Amino acid sequence: MMKLNIGGFMMRQIRRGTFETNSSSVHSITMCSETDYDKWVNGELFYDRWDEALVEKTPERESDEDHQYLTYEQFNDYKYIDYETFEDSYKTASGEKVIAFGYYGENR
Repeated sequence: MMKLNIGGFMMRQIRRGTFETNSSSVHSITMCSETDYDKWVNGELFYDRWDEALVEKTPERESDEDHQYLTYEQFNDYKYIDYETFEDSYKTASGEKVIAFGYYGENR
């Protein structure tokens, strides 16, 4: 949410589909099925940290020098992402298990 001062009136602008905070911290959350999460843990997928999504493993992504594509181990290693990581899960009403994971910390 953003506050705008237009002609002496304080207006609020709400952007849909956007998570915003007024803190100087960084937040990331990715949600996926338990099946995709297990594939990532087992080394079958990469985490694309720029698009915040699990992606297929390809030779181009394996030779990534910018650390855009991370294995599960790299994601949880402080030298690749300078933030704390988290993961949690829940079951939907239909019984599907969904995994949420991401990172958070101070924006330097």
